[in-house]
Amino acid sequence: MTAPQDGREHPEGAGAVTPKTRRARTILITGAAVVVALIIVLAVALTNGLQDRQERAHSATPSASASAQVEPTPSESPSTQAPEASPISVDPNIIASAPTSCEAIYSEAMFSSLRALDLPLNDPLLAESTGTALPELNHMLQTDPGLHCSWGLPSELGINTNVRVVDAAESQQILDVLTAQGAQCAEQDGGTLCNLVHVGPGVEDWQEGDARAGENHFLRGNLWIATHWGTVEMPGYTQDIVRTLWP
Repeated sequence: MTAPQDGREHPEGAGAVTPKTRRARTILITGAAVVVALIIVLAVALTNGLQDRQERAHSATPSASASAQVEPTPSESPSTQAPEASPISVDPNIIASAPTSCEAIYSEAMFSSLRALDLPLNDPLLAESTGTALPELNHMLQTDPGLHCSWGLPSELGINTNVRVVDAAESQQILDVLTAQGAQCAEQDGGTLCNLVHVGPGVEDWQEGDARAGENHFLRGNLWIATHWGTVEMPGYTQDIVRTLWP
């Protein structure tokens, strides 16, 4: 005999998985997997980001060190510095500006001594006279007299001086002419002084008491000082002009 059934219907069992439950579990597992994947991705991203920052910091360290080094600026670099100006060489023998007045070529003492002779300065009658009696040099001074200073009147008494700019070729020409005429030339006061006596001691037929005449020439740098004198020969006349123009 079989045992009588109690008449109650048992459900399909307490541990049985229904389709609805299976779907819920599937959704739950899938969601959990997604969350885990997101966590892994985030962790990897954070790790990579940290490594990138460390690498950038490490690679930036040499640049920062290099930038901290003091490097010469363009103005400090020897290759870009402007070269120092070389000192200008000035020839002390060259007179940059030739004198333009008779007062400017004498010392005060010499100018006073000349005035004391009562000889007129630059008399118009002597405007064509020059500081030489030699035809070749006279032609040079007639062509370009420079500064002309005369003391006296047309007579055997007086002084004529020309101060003129010359070049090297003219200076040599003047010296050649003076030497050919028997002038005595010597180095003096940084230049060359030549003395030539036309009438006076040592000249044929001259006697004591006769008039005297001669000329002095001084060449230095770019200037020529030519002086012809008659009877009155001021001691140190040419030297005074030289030491006034080249103090």
